[in-house]
Amino acid sequence: MGMFAFGGSNSAVGVDIGNSAVKIVQLKKTPAGIDLINYGMMPLPPNAVADGSVSDPGVVSSTIKELLKSKKIKVERSFASISGQNVIMRFTKLPIMSPEELEQTVRIEAEQYVPYAIDEVSITHAVLKTTDEEEDGGGKYLILLVVAQKEFVNSYTDVLSSSGVKPEMVDVDTIAAINALENSFMQTTDSQEGGEVVAIIDCGARTTSISILKSGVLMFTRNIPKAGNDITKRIADTLNYETDQAESVKASEDCSVVIGDAPGNEIGEIIRPEIEDLATEIRMSFDYFKAQSREPIIHRIILSGGSANLKNFNTFLMNELGVEVDAANPLEGINIAAPDAGELYDNLQQFTVAIGLALRGVVDE
Repeated sequence: MGMFAFGGSNSAVGVDIGNSAVKIVQLKKTPAGIDLINYGMMPLPPNAVADGSVSDPGVVSSTIKELLKSKKIKVERSFASISGQNVIMRFTKLPIMSPEELEQTVRIEAEQYVPYAIDEVSITHAVLKTTDEEEDGGGKYLILLVVAQKEFVNSYTDVLSSSGVKPEMVDVDTIAAINALENSFMQTTDSQEGGEVVAIIDCGARTTSISILKSGVLMFTRNIPKAGNDITKRIADTLNYETDQAESVKASEDCSVVIGDAPGNEIGEIIRPEIEDLATEIRMSFDYFKAQSREPIIHRIILSGGSANLKNFNTFLMNELGVEVDAANPLEGINIAAPDAGELYDNLQQFTVAIGLALRGVVDE
C-alpha cells in the first residue's frame, strides 16, 4: 500500500525520520525467509524535526549519514516515510472502473478534501477491497485517498538525497506501521476471513495514530495530537526537571501507569491525567468508528510505538476500553541476523515503521 512512488537487490533499507530520532533497518530476502541484517538509531537535536516537518535539513541529513556510516550500511534500495499528521487520508467508495478512469476519478474526488491549490499536492490512492453494493446498482471499490503537499514531501526527499539515500517509495508512517504488523493481526482465520476487528494504536512522541482494520482491511485511521511528549512535559513541569531528565524518569521503573482507583507512586500520579486524557481520545475514536461502520465490537488492540513501553499501559487500556491489548511484534516472521540485537530488542516498538518500510523491498506483492 505504498504511497508516493519515484522509481534487483535482495536487500532493502527502511529509513524512519522521527521527531526525536532517525531509525534505520536493513532486511535481506534469503531462501529461508527474511533476515534483519542491520539496524541503528541515532537521536536528533530538539526541533530538528518539529510536528513531523523537517526544520533543520542539514542536521537531519548529517545524522542519517553518520548513522549509515557507523553501522556500515550500504544502501542499494531504500524506502522512507512522511508523518501521517501532515497527510490527509480519507476513505471513499467509487464504482468499479478501469485503472485509467480510476486515476482521473480519484483526483477529482480528492479535490473536495484539499485546502490547497490542486497543483501543489501529491495525490495517490490504494484500492482496499471491492464491496458488494447491490442497493447502489453494483460493486464498488473501497478507496483510501492520500494527499500531501508537494513541498512537504520534497523536504523529506531532499534531505534523504543529500544524505545519499534515494528512496524508491515514500510511504506514510501510519501505513508502514500497519505493514510491519501484518503478521501480528493476520494470524487466525477470524483475522483473515471471520470479520475480526483489530485496532493498531501507535503511541509515538508527538502523536498517537489509531488504525482500525476488519479482516486485515484498513477501515479507519486518525492521528491524535497527544502522546509521549505530553507525558514527558507533565513530569518536567511538575518536578521542575529538564526534558532529558524527565525522559529518563519516564523510561524508568518508577514510571508506572496507575490502574483503576488504586493509589500509585509519585510518578504514576503525576502522569495519570495525561494517560486518562489519551484513553478518552482513543475511546471517542472507537465510538466514532463504530457509529460510522456499524461495527459493534473491536476485538483486539495491538499497542505499538515508543510510549507503549510505559509500565502497565497495556493493562490500563484493557481495563478502560474493555478490549484485549497485545504488544506489537514487528519482528513476527523475521529472522534476526544482526550481530548485536540488544538495542533492537530494547527499543523494538520504535523500529516498527522502519521495519515496515524495509519490508516493501523484500516481500513480494
